[in-house]
Amino acid sequence: MNKIKAAFFDFDWTLFDHKTRSFIRSAIESIKEIQRNGIKVFINSARSYYSLAGLDTFNLINFDGFVVSNGGACLLENEILYAHYLPETTAEQIIKICEENKISYLLSTTKKSFIREFDKENINSFYEVFYEAYAHPISEYKNEKIMIVQVFCRKEQDYLFSEVKGVFPNRFCEWVTEFCSKEFIKSEGINAIIQKFGLKPDEICAFGDDVNDIDMFKLVKYGVCMGNGKEEAKKYAYHITTNIEDDGIKNGLIHLGLIKKSNAN
Repeated sequence: MNKIKAAFFDFDWTLFDHKTRSFIRSAIESIKEIQRNGIKVFINSARSYYSLAGLDTFNLINFDGFVVSNGGACLLENEILYAHYLPETTAEQIIKICEENKISYLLSTTKKSFIREFDKENINSFYEVFYEAYAHPISEYKNEKIMIVQVFCRKEQDYLFSEVKGVFPNRFCEWVTEFCSKEFIKSEGINAIIQKFGLKPDEICAFGDDVNDIDMFKLVKYGVCMGNGKEEAKKYAYHITTNIEDDGIKNGLIHLGLIKKSNAN
């Protein structure tokens, strides 16, 4: 298994422990170790780039690239391999509905997020659960292309957006529906990296814990599911490692032969 040339890491409950709201030290050190050994390392997360940056992720590890927004965009340090933007008129239609109904919303671009506040109850509920940096005020938005409009509304308000065509609505929690141009999948980002660096699926490992990681596990040869992961995700994994707090990433990399047990911190 020493033929592995690239590794992808999910963020929440894989690299970042929500119980302690902190990174797992052994995971950070182990990822740095494989990177020093010539393996390219990438984030592959449902979070936006702005969210990841706000948690200091990129200061901990100098990642070679980022698949963000669940595969909505794939970024290198100075290059966008792809990004799926909402059509401008569609984004404007969603924003108009929010403004007319005084519904708070958030705009996500490739690297920033901007929030328009009305009633803050749903906003506060969201940020209490989804730990991340607060978005910039909408006054700072300068007409960048929009990938996602995240609407802070309850399910009973979803009907207001029923006339918006050509979008993929995703209600991922009780306080938010987000609108994208299509359904985003993490494996699309991996495929973009494969093409960019001339890799093969059997030269890649991917760590994750949830059902949105299944398409990663299906694509690459060495899919590793965290011990704390969803049972459905585990069915598609090449290997099931220990829980996040029990050095899950470190032990997974040891199992793959990418670091030695005696050298793992």
